[in-house]
Amino acid sequence: MKQWMKSAVTMVVVAGFAGLAFAGMAAMSGEVTKYDAGKSISVKDHKGTEHTLEITQDTKTEGEVKAGTKVTVEAEGKKAHSIKAAMMAK
Repeated sequence: MKQWMKSAVTMVVVAGFAGLAFAGMAAMSGEVTKYDAGKSISVKDHKGTEHTLEITQDTKTEGEVKAGTKVTVEAEGKKAHSIKAAMMAK
């Protein structure tokens, strides 16, 4: 019984640390209101809240990003991890 309890506690602790590792990453979608390539992007979400994020050399960008473009941004804190422009129908 004691061994089972030790294993259960260990799994909870490990799962807790794994959760903390991913807690900072968030995704949002919205419309670009301002874009300064290589520096920052401002996105207005569906609630009308504007978020400004830092773009670093590690930020991955897909598609043409400019003001008015619909995008999905993955960010950790205030740093954009990836920016994906929505494909426009022709």
